[in-house]
Amino acid sequence: MLSFSQLSELTEAILEPHDIQGCIAKCATLAFATENDASFCLDKSAYGMARTTKAKVVFVPKNFTGWAGEAKALARVENPYSAIIECAKILNKKEFTQGTIHPSAKISPNALVLGSVGANSVVEAFCSVPMGASVGENCVLHSGVNLYPNVVVGSGTVLHSGVVVGSRGFGFYEDETGEQIEVPHFGGASIGENCEIGPNSVIAAGFLEPTRLGNCCKLDSFVQIGHNCIVGNNAVFCSQSGLAGSVVAEDNITLAGGAQVAGHLTLGKGCIIAAKAGVTKSVKPGARVAGFPAVSIEEWRRKTAGC
Repeated sequence: MLSFSQLSELTEAILEPHDIQGCIAKCATLAFATENDASFCLDKSAYGMARTTKAKVVFVPKNFTGWAGEAKALARVENPYSAIIECAKILNKKEFTQGTIHPSAKISPNALVLGSVGANSVVEAFCSVPMGASVGENCVLHSGVNLYPNVVVGSGTVLHSGVVVGSRGFGFYEDETGEQIEVPHFGGASIGENCEIGPNSVIAAGFLEPTRLGNCCKLDSFVQIGHNCIVGNNAVFCSQSGLAGSVVAEDNITLAGGAQVAGHLTLGKGCIIAAKAGVTKSVKPGARVAGFPAVSIEEWRRKTAGC
């Protein structure tokens, strides 16, 4: 826990109201914050979400105007991103203990398993399941799978060789000197039930909340799911496709081979992204898009045919 006075001292924040009392339990993004959380708002692109947040206190730029949802206080700082990271290093850092392995699980003597593994699951040679990672029932981890702490793998899921789940997301921020500082990612990753993740695919950890993959998702080889993505059920990602950070992909989407999606976009339910497409704008439910920048597949065909 951090009191408001400790929070102010740690981040050099100017609190409004200045005499606010109370404590913060953890840090969360605006959409997921609860009445005991601290959150942050970087710029005008997030101001709309700030107006509906339930966070107890919100770090904002010094020139922020307006208020933030149900927040009890604003914390004006030079760099809200840096401030929330400093708080998260204290509040969101977890200490993990050794997990349990079900007697029916089959663990290779050449695997390192300190986390939890459920009934009838198989962990092959040279896999790593550290403390804080959990593998459900009837899972298969083929040789060379690496899980990080704070990763949950749902029952019936298969991870092929070389899969990495929960590694730090690709995020940096500039300090006051202009140096690029790595953003720690505390949120981990969660994979649903009955998924299959192809060889050498990567699912990065979320910043404050987990990166999520729904049930019955099928990922081919060399697929990248960036930090803080939320993918629904029954997604299909063909080889070398990927999502940049903070993409929301609804149920039943398909990314064909080599398709790439820019960060902070929404892919509507049932949409199809054609091979090697580059998606730079959100895609409506049921739409089919192709090309770079991606447009409706009908428009792309007309342009390709020179019509």
